[in-house]
Amino acid sequence: MDNAIVLNVEHLCTSFFTQNGEVKAVNDVSISVPRGKIIGIVGESGCGKSMTARSIVRLLRYPGKIVSGSIKLAGKELTELSEHEMSTVRGEEIGMIFQEPMTSLNPVMRVGLQVREALLLHRKVTPQEAKTEVLRIFRKVGISEPERRYNCYPHELSGGLRQRVMIAMAMICRPKLVIADEPTTALDVTVEAQILQLMRALRDETGSGIVIISHNLGVIAQMCDYVYVMYAGRVVEQAETFELFAHPSHPYTAGLMSAVASLERGSDELETIPGVVPNLLHLPAGCSFSPRCAKCGARCGDAVPELREVSPGHLVRCINIPEVRP
Repeated sequence: MDNAIVLNVEHLCTSFFTQNGEVKAVNDVSISVPRGKIIGIVGESGCGKSMTARSIVRLLRYPGKIVSGSIKLAGKELTELSEHEMSTVRGEEIGMIFQEPMTSLNPVMRVGLQVREALLLHRKVTPQEAKTEVLRIFRKVGISEPERRYNCYPHELSGGLRQRVMIAMAMICRPKLVIADEPTTALDVTVEAQILQLMRALRDETGSGIVIISHNLGVIAQMCDYVYVMYAGRVVEQAETFELFAHPSHPYTAGLMSAVASLERGSDELETIPGVVPNLLHLPAGCSFSPRCAKCGARCGDAVPELREVSPGHLVRCINIPEVRP
């Protein structure tokens, strides 16, 4: 991944300071997003995927706080910006696509005006010029009858159309980076395929780096160039997509892939990972995955494993993985 780096996150730690103690939601996470590439972050619910995204755009709710680490967008250190400066970065340099548009769009404001508002906020254009650009991008993202849809309220649109509006809003300022948090979860498979194809096309047109957060391994395999697997707030494995799916090395990654339905497996029952994601207030000693791991050994509870390279560009946080493959 030696392209020009759009986003470089290094040793990011985000905690929530509660009455019961410190919850380390993001723990020493490092991620790079090259220009024009699509990066995936995958894992079960509660593993820190969305919290990593919210940390990057600094949309943490109280009592959440970035404790340490660096977040650089095209060389600009985001952790040092004031809230006013960061509000300019959001929308203009970072576009966001959220899981459920109905909770992200203003229910009492016409969708065209909401997208226009983003353009007026970040670009020096007149209201009429902004409307013309909104109608253009509505056509680009496949919204039929854009003039009519411009005046619709969110509840008058289907789930697929609402997600297209969110993509239009995220892309209208041609941001350097787009973060898509579970962008297709609420959509049927046909609309999901259309949305994914649209995101690829916009990436090709704008050169934006894209981060896709998902629990859907099919989406990750189809869309991403490089993948980070997260568990209990940490990255436990990272590799180029083909390498990761061909050689899942961490027991957690292998468990996730075994839990996916496959026609080749010849079994009526899906495999599962025993147990649940641990309480971040009371993490087990050593490897956080050890209580659920079939390969757990005596040394697994000694210390948190370091990320080790098992093949070029393929890093794994597990002491039971063999040395570097050729």
